[in-house]
Amino acid sequence: MRRRRVSGLAALVVAGFTLSGCATVEGLVGDVSALFGQDEQSTTDAADSSQTDTDAADGTDVTEQEAAKTDSPTVVAAVPECPDMFSAEQRSAFESEGRQPEGDRSGEGYNYGTTNQDLITVLEAVRDDLSVSCTWYLPPEFGSTTTIAVVATERVGDVQTTLSAIADSEAPLGDGTLWTLDSSSSNISGEYIANETHFIAPTPCPQSLAETDCSVWITSTNSAGSSEELTRDAATVFGALN
Repeated sequence: MRRRRVSGLAALVVAGFTLSGCATVEGLVGDVSALFGQDEQSTTDAADSSQTDTDAADGTDVTEQEAAKTDSPTVVAAVPECPDMFSAEQRSAFESEGRQPEGDRSGEGYNYGTTNQDLITVLEAVRDDLSVSCTWYLPPEFGSTTTIAVVATERVGDVQTTLSAIADSEAPLGDGTLWTLDSSSSNISGEYIANETHFIAPTPCPQSLAETDCSVWITSTNSAGSSEELTRDAATVFGALN
């Protein structure tokens, strides 16, 4: 296309030279240069516009990616940290007795709020962000442990069956049920004497679980005092008991 335009302009230049002399030629050459300049400028403008559109599209992609990251839901742990498990009054009571907070020492089949092996097996399978077991040690050999676990309600049936078989008492409490055991429910150690209290009630499922029907299981052992007091206090702080 550009070759045809140049050929036509060249013929025009020759004709102008023949008819009007050098002055006419100079005018025509100026017109030719102007035409060429407009063509080159149009090409440059088109390229710049294309690059601007590309940069804008790239910027939009980055913005959308950043927005997607920002809008991603934050997964919040469903259970509290050990310092936040009990009320300030209960922590003060522990400290007045000379107890020391040991944090979460669960694992290897002990340091849970129960000594029953079947129940411990269930608690060991609960994800770390859905279960916590906090121990307060009373030297030289006494202590208590309270466990909070959020589990799918469909898994709670076996736990309730086990508790009903081994508990000394069972009673409704709030929206849930309370089981009490006067002594340890396991033969882990014949010398270990402790009472246990379990409380199970419905609770909203955390976002990190696919299930839509969940329960909270709060259980305590105490070898120097009332386990029921600890279970009730933790359940109140958690919001499962008013």
